[in-house]
Amino acid sequence: MTGALHPRRIFTRGFAAASSLALGMALFAAAPAQGQTVTLRMHTHVPPVASSYKNLKWWTQKVEKESGGKIKIQLFGSMQLGGRAADLYDQAKNGVVDIAWTLPGYKGGLFPRLSVFELPFIGAPARIASPAVDAFVRKWGKEEWGAVHVIVAHSAGESVLHSKPHPIVKLADFKGLKIRTPSRISSAALEALGATPVPIPGLKITEALLRNVVDGAVAPWSISLAIRTIDAAKFHTETTLHEPTLAMLMNKQSYARLPADLKKVIDANSGEWLAKEFGSRWEKDDKPGPAKAKKLGHPVLRVAPAELARWRKVSQPVYDQWVKDMNAKGLPGKQMLDDAERLIARYAAEDKAK
Repeated sequence: MTGALHPRRIFTRGFAAASSLALGMALFAAAPAQGQTVTLRMHTHVPPVASSYKNLKWWTQKVEKESGGKIKIQLFGSMQLGGRAADLYDQAKNGVVDIAWTLPGYKGGLFPRLSVFELPFIGAPARIASPAVDAFVRKWGKEEWGAVHVIVAHSAGESVLHSKPHPIVKLADFKGLKIRTPSRISSAALEALGATPVPIPGLKITEALLRNVVDGAVAPWSISLAIRTIDAAKFHTETTLHEPTLAMLMNKQSYARLPADLKKVIDANSGEWLAKEFGSRWEKDDKPGPAKAKKLGHPVLRVAPAELARWRKVSQPVYDQWVKDMNAKGLPGKQMLDDAERLIARYAAEDKAK
């Protein structure tokens, strides 16, 4: 019949219309409507008894309150949802969970730019280093972090050199010591300083000290208190030899599906402000560590500025190697290093001016 559609065309148009409708319904279902409650699952490796877990809980409650109850966040610690701590980044990236809080260092080699903050003596107290880490990630980490939505990146602050034979306050004190190391970069730093680095998992530190497998260990106060490393050592030197970085990451699709008003709530609880807050809270949570050491009669020490400058100078080959490694990856190593140091100096100046 003239002007009549062929049955195949009718089927094709009908199928296209049905497909478009189905796609539209799927997208509608995927994106919560304005005013609808959204439940997000958040996963981390730290147990509920840890101070860092309690800080994450504070953040979830703040977000829930500011969303007027439209956002509900279920926080799971101790890897309750399965996997290993090293899997947390992939869980957030792949949508296994909506949000993860983790150490980027668990994914060895995946975040080379951010490793600049693990260089020896580049860091600062957590309240200063944390906003510097977050600002650096925003500027240099777009490619590294492109598969996830970064809520905040921050620092665990200063590490501590826990030792048994004698205090470590001079360069010569490192000679002949076997010291537990938390990372490849800190291993290189300890070698440059004259010690023998021994890689040992965090939970095994105290046992290694008690059995004299190592003479000392690099570990933050909070962890050292929890696993009784403070008890096993005799001297404690606060230093910026090693500072791990941390990050709270959100699945990109989980963030994209949020209505505009709920995106604003997440955004308002992200970035520089949150990095400073987490840094300050981390320092506060560390205070029971030196208090415990002093109660045991253990000296809590600081390295004199002139001596620390010697340590930094001796560690220069670690910096040179880092720049060389970045350049080999096609990255501007020296420029990134200079920027990291500039950011630390900027936030230190702001903190001093308060």
